Amino acid sequence: MSNTEPDIESRLKTLEDELEERLNSEAIKDSIIVEYRQALSDAQFKIAVLNGQLKLANQPTA
Repeated sequence: MSNTEPDIESRLKTLEDELEERLNSEAIKDSIIVEYRQALSDAQFKIAVLNGQLKLANQPTA
């Protein structure tokens, strides 16, 4: 049984390292998504302002 213990410990260490790497990757992805959402929100706001200005500029004159 002691022959497999180093193998199990080695495999466990490998899996723990992989898990840590994936968790770090997920955290990075989450932060990027937040940045993209903020950029999209800012862009949508700018588009709404420009659309409002365009509507005001294109009002029919009486």
